[in-house]
Amino acid sequence: MILLDGKSLSEKILSNLKLKIEDCRLKINLDIVLVGDNPSSLKYISLKQKRANEVGIGGQLYHLPDTISQKQIFELFNKLNKDYDTTAYFIQLPVPNIRQISSLLNNISIHKDADGLNPNSGVTPAVVRGIISLLKHYQISFDNQNIVIVNDSNLIGQPLKKYFSDFTSQIFLLNDQTTNLTSFTKKADILISATSVKNLITADMVKDSVIAIDVGGGDIDFDNVSKKSTYITPTFGGVGPMTVASLLQNTYDLATK
Repeated sequence: MILLDGKSLSEKILSNLKLKIEDCRLKINLDIVLVGDNPSSLKYISLKQKRANEVGIGGQLYHLPDTISQKQIFELFNKLNKDYDTTAYFIQLPVPNIRQISSLLNNISIHKDADGLNPNSGVTPAVVRGIISLLKHYQISFDNQNIVIVNDSNLIGQPLKKYFSDFTSQIFLLNDQTTNLTSFTKKADILISATSVKNLITADMVKDSVIAIDVGGGDIDFDNVSKKSTYITPTFGGVGPMTVASLLQNTYDLATK
């Protein structure tokens, strides 16, 4: 079993990114919109700000109450879309009390969409870029593989399917309405789970030599699934650090495009 070490790889990416930012001599600002006080979101935002500062990316945090209206968020997005000092920005998900999240994300400027939240921007979502970069670093082939993704969202499942479709036609997107999950996961050569449901994927649900990617930070029963895996991400230190690094890579790309 080989551990897919996203922490070490992300540190190399960020080190290289810092040198690029120093060389380009641009003032790059990544603004962040956070609604509410979700403890996980607060922790993740703090980490993103820390990593951004380390590589030379500035920016402002707009911390909004969870009572804010969708119209008020639209107004903030319009301000950021026009603000010359805002190189790029994103809103931390999930956003509480907002029903029409897709219409909200579609208002992020395609020129400033750091997290790839607007499907029209053409920016690869940071989490997707992180997953792909991690797999490619370990020279894992996608050719003719049976790939099962337990997430069918526009931010993870759909863009992953689009990317992998250049290599294989055997791609299956699953969700909480899927019946008999095991019948799909048991056949997966590459299994990617992004549900945040603890220990959703157990050892009896995967085949020997599976490549297991835990995006949800606990989706996969690591202790037992790792015994059957050729490659597997750790519960922490796999996709998470790669997502942060990819977010900052996206920001640099938008700044220098």
